[in-house]
Amino acid sequence: MNDIKRDQKTGAVLSTDAVALNKYKIERTYYRKVDRIQNDLLDIKRSIIEIYERIEKLENN
Repeated sequence: MNDIKRDQKTGAVLSTDAVALNKYKIERTYYRKVDRIQNDLLDIKRSIIEIYERIEKLENN
């Protein structure tokens, strides 16, 4: 438990494990990227549906 310290001012328990912090930052970046890709895919899907509906409307006129 050498990776745990107490803040002198607030008494909060703090982790000083730099490896764990860096791992967390890498994972956070990865999951943010996955979220962005997922949102982009939803936008593409909406656009395809909109294009399909416009084509269908043109063909029916």
